Amino acid sequence: MKTKERRHKIIEIINELEKVSIEYLAKEFKVSEMTIYRDLNSLEDEGYLKKTIGGAIKINDFLVSSVTSFAKRLKQYSREKKAIAKSAVQHINPGDSIIIDAGTTGYYLVKEINNAGLKGITVITNNIVSQLELKKNLDIEVIAIGGSVRYETYSSVGVLAEKTLKDILVDKVFITTKGITEDGILSDPSIEEGRIKELFLKSGRKKFLIFDSSKFNIVGLYKFCSISDFDVIITDSNINEKYLKFLKKLNVNLEIAEV
Repeated sequence: MKTKERRHKIIEIINELEKVSIEYLAKEFKVSEMTIYRDLNSLEDEGYLKKTIGGAIKINDFLVSSVTSFAKRLKQYSREKKAIAKSAVQHINPGDSIIIDAGTTGYYLVKEINNAGLKGITVITNNIVSQLELKKNLDIEVIAIGGSVRYETYSSVGVLAEKTLKDILVDKVFITTKGITEDGILSDPSIEEGRIKELFLKSGRKKFLIFDSSKFNIVGLYKFCSISDFDVIITDSNINEKYLKFLKKLNVNLEIAEV
């Protein structure tokens, strides 16, 4: 049995039994316990399960079994996104007011905020999943942006969302993007998502762009800003040398998160 097939079967077993041991899985697949250990490490990194001492347990998270665009993108470049989120959270201080948009890298940042145990911060986000995740921390005030909910991204957009943002001003805003052109233009395939990102940027005193290195040379329908509009850019160490040189020429603070 190939590695990919075995790991798919492991996910099925854990979702059914909810808790399994490494010993059980090794006997089930007739492989070494070290092989299963590596499988569980990889599957945990991808968000399919939670490792325990001697085994693994099911994650009761609807994103794991969801087939939406957001859930699929959450598993793509997950190591890069987690590294970026760990760098980005270092810029958030107790008492800050921040905005995080609806991108998947933003969701990983939300999880890092909870892991860091930050207190007294206010987080505004239009991502429903991020809102629920943040409410696990009772020391964080969460402000949900209303509006029409997009199934693909679990985000709220539209006229109501835009009206809410007109009177908002925060310390820091964290923006993700679906694509960056070679000359540094950021875009999104959804006009509604792009308009919200524009308003988020206007609402933040300090602007952070967080994106994984796969986003270069991708163009969406709606152009919402330029990469030069940001104060800090955080991407991952797998970035192509050509694009790294481009970023270094900009008059912004550049951070490379090691993957």
